[in-house]
Amino acid sequence: MTDDDRFFERLRGDAKQLRYEPDAFASTRIAARVRERIAAPQPNVSLFLARWLRPVFASLTAFALAASLGVIVYEETKTDAATVETLSADSGIDITFAGDIYRVGD
Repeated sequence: MTDDDRFFERLRGDAKQLRYEPDAFASTRIAARVRERIAAPQPNVSLFLARWLRPVFASLTAFALAASLGVIVYEETKTDAATVETLSADSGIDITFAGDIYRVGD
């Protein structure tokens, strides 16, 4: 007997304790599940495509929503920056109240 043979014999002996032997109830349950899967109607093409395409479309929708929110935030930031630049370039602010124009900041 070689070293490999002894090693494998010892490995089989140790693994024997870990082996799962199902009882009668478990084997009945497994058989029932197999029969149920065999008897279940097979999905048609539309169901097959729906199972694959729903997650893809959900991911694309989430990506589009995130992109649109990013564009909105970017546009608001750009508009706010342009307003600040306009205010700093034009040192005065015109305020109209009751038909009169008041200039602030000259």
